[in-house]
Amino acid sequence: MKGYHNPITTPKTTFAGTNSLNDFIIHLGAFLNEDEKRVLIIVDKDLRKFGEKVAKLLKEKRNIDSRIFDDVLPEVPKSKINKAVDICKEFDPKVFLAIGGGSAIDMSKLILLYYEKPEINVNQMMPPSYLGLRKKVHILAAMPTTSGTGAEGSFNAVIFDDTREPPIKVSVSLYEFCPDFAILYPEFVKTMPKWLTMGTGMDALAHSVGSYVLIGSSPFTDAMNIAGIELILKYLPRAVERGNDMEAREKMQMGSYLSGIGFINTAAAGVEHGLGHSLGAVFHVHHGIAVGIFLAVSIAYQAQVTDRFLKLAEIFALHFSDKPRHVVITELANKPKDVILREFILDLQKFMDMIGAPTSISELENPKISKSEYEAKFDELTDFAWTDNTTLFSTRPFTKENIRKAYQIAWENNIEDIMNLYYKEV
Repeated sequence: MKGYHNPITTPKTTFAGTNSLNDFIIHLGAFLNEDEKRVLIIVDKDLRKFGEKVAKLLKEKRNIDSRIFDDVLPEVPKSKINKAVDICKEFDPKVFLAIGGGSAIDMSKLILLYYEKPEINVNQMMPPSYLGLRKKVHILAAMPTTSGTGAEGSFNAVIFDDTREPPIKVSVSLYEFCPDFAILYPEFVKTMPKWLTMGTGMDALAHSVGSYVLIGSSPFTDAMNIAGIELILKYLPRAVERGNDMEAREKMQMGSYLSGIGFINTAAAGVEHGLGHSLGAVFHVHHGIAVGIFLAVSIAYQAQVTDRFLKLAEIFALHFSDKPRHVVITELANKPKDVILREFILDLQKFMDMIGAPTSISELENPKISKSEYEAKFDELTDFAWTDNTTLFSTRPFTKENIRKAYQIAWENNIEDIMNLYYKEV
């Protein structure tokens, strides 16, 4: 029943550009009453210097007090959330400001949840939900230090409940998790190393490309995803090559942000995320690199039942062609769909080569995985991917057999094998 339940969730205001941090602080100073000027800054220990810089500016510019919580870990353990909640009970912050990647931003969302609803059982929530948050904390804000997760514009978070036995990882979707404000401050992303710029950039590209072909797409998500793809294609190679290229850094922040809003309002990331989640869990491959490897098989598999890949092919063809726009579009219109799909996948792999992203499992260097190690884990990889919620949203239904086939193909990601997912029932 597409279109029956289709809310659009975005931050109220996004502060972008080199003055974005000052703009945000000025807004806070105007919004908060004098007895409410307390901010809890959530940041991991490696980025504490950013938190300290912001805390200093808050105090100097608008006399806003702050405390820093830096006990942030990648898996967002519930025990650490409980520790932060105890600080909130004593400090009574009116603003949460997350500075960091997906973990810090997820942490801020989950602290908000358990601070305001300590009795909640996330295992019994029906996603996505409304719970009536913002009673104690008025503002949730996010300042990303990577350009890829899109967490600054999304309404989901992942918690690792280490207070129960056995521990369990739970994905929580709550519309009120969407930050009220996103601050895209280029200064905080310019020190990302080349490999992280590439990996997080591939995550952003996978968000927009993978979700574009899903049945939950809408005119709104199409606009976000297309703009995100175009920015990433143009500026990610520059950001990877020259980390101090501040125009590329700023544009990649916006591309990641738009892609994040695009995929989360589609209902889910694409199937490549389910396949990549499994690879990451079994072999500890960086998330963005893992999902990027499976983009080609994900698109080709679904292309058998949807034409939405045609617009993606057009965007990539225009990016790589020196011909006038109308000529490229006319040429595409006169080609068979399978030829367009083949050329699109080859363009995708060409782009990945340009930024140094592995296009197959066999090309992985960190970690290096042997073919025998990889094949020995097919059952485990398949089981993990089969239970990932992204497979539920595939335009073409998945079975365990064709998930396993996708893993087999991804070892080399040979174009003929990928195209067979389009031509044949598997």
